[in-house]
Amino acid sequence: MASFSLSIPFHTSSKPALESQRLQLKESRAEMKRKLSKVSFEEQPIRYRKLRIEDLQIQVEEQRVHKSWLDHEHKQSQTNDNNYRKEHRETNKRIVSLGSDLWVENQELRKQEEKEGRVLRLGPDSKGAFIYTLLALYKDPNESRRRSSQVQSHMKETAMTVYEAKKGAPVMGKIWCCISQDYFDQTNVRAAQIAPHALGPELVDYIFGSGSGSRLDTSDNCLLIHHTVEQAFDNGNFVLIPVDASETPILRWKIQITNLAATHTDMGRVSLKDLNGKEVSFKNDNRPASRFLYYHFVVTLLRNKRDRQPGWEKFSAELPTGKPFATMGRYMRESMLLTLAKNAGDLDPAEEAKLLGGEGGETFAEEEKLTGIEENEVARRVFEAHEPEDGGEGVQPSDSDDD
Repeated sequence: MASFSLSIPFHTSSKPALESQRLQLKESRAEMKRKLSKVSFEEQPIRYRKLRIEDLQIQVEEQRVHKSWLDHEHKQSQTNDNNYRKEHRETNKRIVSLGSDLWVENQELRKQEEKEGRVLRLGPDSKGAFIYTLLALYKDPNESRRRSSQVQSHMKETAMTVYEAKKGAPVMGKIWCCISQDYFDQTNVRAAQIAPHALGPELVDYIFGSGSGSRLDTSDNCLLIHHTVEQAFDNGNFVLIPVDASETPILRWKIQITNLAATHTDMGRVSLKDLNGKEVSFKNDNRPASRFLYYHFVVTLLRNKRDRQPGWEKFSAELPTGKPFATMGRYMRESMLLTLAKNAGDLDPAEEAKLLGGEGGETFAEEEKLTGIEENEVARRVFEAHEPEDGGEGVQPSDSDDD
């Protein structure tokens, strides 16, 4: 298998080219403003919504060009690493916020088109392979991002049984953390979900294939790990990769650091640096679903690329499989993998071919799929679901941390 990097390249545009793009986008926004001023929402609601959508799309592109400008300045040493990453994160937040506004406009547009009979009204009895995905997107129920305590407790109890996490404990009540490879009090061990509960079963079905949503709150999508390990896992500081990608089923996994600023992160009684490259230690042959661990691998890689976390280029260039998580399983919808990659940064046709080319069955393709706008919204929700709920930034680099 030919080796390649999943590293999605920075814009290579020169400063004059970026200035030209900025000017064109500025002119496009001015023209859009003129168009909007001539359209009455009361008289032409659909036309107005469509123009608003175009306007927001231009604003998103302006932010993406701004990120390219930041890359250009950083490569020329015109800004230090910390300021560069901070501004990248702030720009990403603006893109997410604009994406949220864009989806609201799309929701309102669909409601108006349904009202005027231009599109079929969505409902539980509507026909279509992805009707429940569409309902979850467009109806957007106001459900908490958190699992209920009952669901969370049940998943943890089930996982402890499935993975025999109490097996060999020196003291009653201690639970095995498969990552830090030590026993801890049960109160300090979390049932960490790999694919976030916030996605909901409908979106999980779409991303991973029919039936996957029913596994969202089960041991298949769970790791029993110390709470500091869970934080590092959620922050994208490390991933789990197969020891042997050709193994079927995959039973052996190892730890791979993905954020060089987090090598000294506390992981129970050891640091992340101590665990890098070590094989994960389970108590029996039961394992989380490979497709969920693959998903965490991909999203972590793309989040770290998007946020320019220290080491993202190095990790991409030194993938031990030569291709992201190359295995025989078809784990994720091809169009969603590409949409996630495009939402994390630039993805030109050559990089797209590399992402999907070669041997290995990481993705599956189906003729039926959501529209581009709808898949972009799924991707936005994926990245949003991985943001810290307290609004924090996770582990951030300092000048002394950079290698």
